[in-house]
Amino acid sequence: MRIYSISIRNYRPFKVLGETRLGPLSTIVGKNDAGKSSILRAIQLFFEDKPKIESEDTHDMANPDEDVIIEIAFTDIPETIQIEEGIETSFQEEMLLDQEGRLRIRKTYPRNDLTKVKISFITWDFQNEHFAGLVNLKERELNSRCQQAGIDVSKAGRGLTNKSKREKLRAKANEAGIPLGEFELVVSPKGDLWKCIKSHLSDFQLFEAETKINVSETSFQSPFRPIIKMAAEQQEVADVRSNFTGAIEEALQREVDEIFERLKRHTSDLTTLRVKPTFSWDKAVSIDILAKDNSGIEKPLDKRGSGIRRLLMVAFFQYLAEKRDENTSNFIFGVEEPENNLHPGLQRELAYSFRQLADMGYQIIITSHSPVFAGASPIEDLTLIVREGGVARSIRSPDLNTSKIAEELGVEPSDQITGYKACVFVEGNDDIIFWKTVASKLKEAGHIEANFDEKDIGFIPVGGSNLKYWIDLRAMKRLNRRFAVVVDSDRKSQTDSIPQRKLNWKEQCKREGGVFFILRKREIENYLHPNVIQRSGRTLQQYDEFTDMKKLFGENVIKIIEDMRVDEILEMDKYEENGATHHELKEIVEKLLNLVSE
Repeated sequence: MRIYSISIRNYRPFKVLGETRLGPLSTIVGKNDAGKSSILRAIQLFFEDKPKIESEDTHDMANPDEDVIIEIAFTDIPETIQIEEGIETSFQEEMLLDQEGRLRIRKTYPRNDLTKVKISFITWDFQNEHFAGLVNLKERELNSRCQQAGIDVSKAGRGLTNKSKREKLRAKANEAGIPLGEFELVVSPKGDLWKCIKSHLSDFQLFEAETKINVSETSFQSPFRPIIKMAAEQQEVADVRSNFTGAIEEALQREVDEIFERLKRHTSDLTTLRVKPTFSWDKAVSIDILAKDNSGIEKPLDKRGSGIRRLLMVAFFQYLAEKRDENTSNFIFGVEEPENNLHPGLQRELAYSFRQLADMGYQIIITSHSPVFAGASPIEDLTLIVREGGVARSIRSPDLNTSKIAEELGVEPSDQITGYKACVFVEGNDDIIFWKTVASKLKEAGHIEANFDEKDIGFIPVGGSNLKYWIDLRAMKRLNRRFAVVVDSDRKSQTDSIPQRKLNWKEQCKREGGVFFILRKREIENYLHPNVIQRSGRTLQQYDEFTDMKKLFGENVIKIIEDMRVDEILEMDKYEENGATHHELKEIVEKLLNLVSE
């Protein structure tokens, strides 16, 4: 399940934080002490079994009888659940969802004892006490309700379950025309209903700005659990305990080696990362990681400096983004100020990993002062926190003033723009590899005179309609710099229309003085030649200009563009129009190069 929205009352700077939507990749921005981090702390508090909340956490203006309330609505609800063992049902059948079909859970922390949380669901249920909240009733209470409603349960057999009794009661309520409305269903933290629902909630892991990332944290340890489990199930492990420990250590070391390969992209200060698992046969296996530096000194990575630990965070999220393991994606990550101690280039790499994770099903919620991370989220998933008179509130689209966010972030202009004579905005890092490779191959074959680097033309991934895109456009206009935008058409067939949002971007770009290109084919992967796909070792399957190539040949299929010959590029980009032959990619490259005059 994923968080759809959060509401807060009387917690830290929020007297009332109205329902604030959080998307797959959300960024919360605002000035220091505005209340950004308090939203992450509120989410963390919500997920804690033993809430860590003190009287100082209550809002300064809250009356003594006003409780702290955190309410979170969830989406991506499981299709089936088992409240009673062996009996399948659903959230919808049991009337556990709100009017919009979301699971809305409210946690109330009483002012007289903040550690004793009250849990309730805000549901859409019958407005009659005899027919509401049935899923929370024990068998004796259900039998009593049935008797009052004239339902005979005296001959209870195998087929007459508590679920069927609830169904009969709801049928009676429908027959009687009892209306539906909002209902607060209070549940016991120790009851079967809460245990069932809690088992379906995602794990929330918070990476705080002060503590950076620690190997000992659950957020780092959890993704390795499936590896440990698989190692434990091997036959030789079952026979000999020493084999068990060896298999786990080898499996974990392989994964840590993968992280180290990514860590080496950012630092040469370390020579190895060695995993050191700890085995306790009556508990889960935990791991530590020892890092050896260039001086030969090896010590736990957690004991290294904050800069190295922050780079480990970059490598860790890159590892998750590239691993694509279905067993590890049930996480919601809260990341506080990920830009700390990171160069803007590394910030962009981490932001790209966040976008990949969001596409895979993870949810990432960020607080940031950086335009790089603010730009990673679509505008509809951006939240601006402002604090006035000691009270914090949120501003979101469509009321969000992007120029105000630019002012809050100190954007004037984006750090990436100033070093280039012209800029090309594309949708992702893969597009950068694609266009630079195509241009280089065309130049080597004598079809063009220069490549993008030689013309000092920079490429910037913007990920679609987001803050960074519009801020950069305005910055380009102010600096009188030349720019262009190249996007996929996203068409799924010849007759499919280009999405209206992309046509809107095109018009906006033209008004700002830029050049806008929309590919004729679905996406850049559709320009790959069948021969290069075969040469890559992939099984060639039939495809056309609008096939989902990533689904057919793998997420990283675009990488094989580097092995594609220039004649194959010119074959795949050729089309006829008005009796003339055109080469789409070559013509786009030529127009982009013409952004910079000699």
